[in-house]
Amino acid sequence: METSLLIQYIIIAIMVLAASYSIFRIFRKNFSARKFDSKGKNCDSDCGCG
Repeated sequence: METSLLIQYIIIAIMVLAASYSIFRIFRKNFSARKFDSKGKNCDSDCGCG
């Protein structure tokens, strides 16, 4: 009985970690894209990003 419960907790932990990693990747992609877009539009010739 205890082994079954432990296996269920491990499966749930793996699912939560996978979902968290997926959400983290989505946020990282979205925020980095916005950051680069705003840098490109508001960049002068002497700012070092162009």
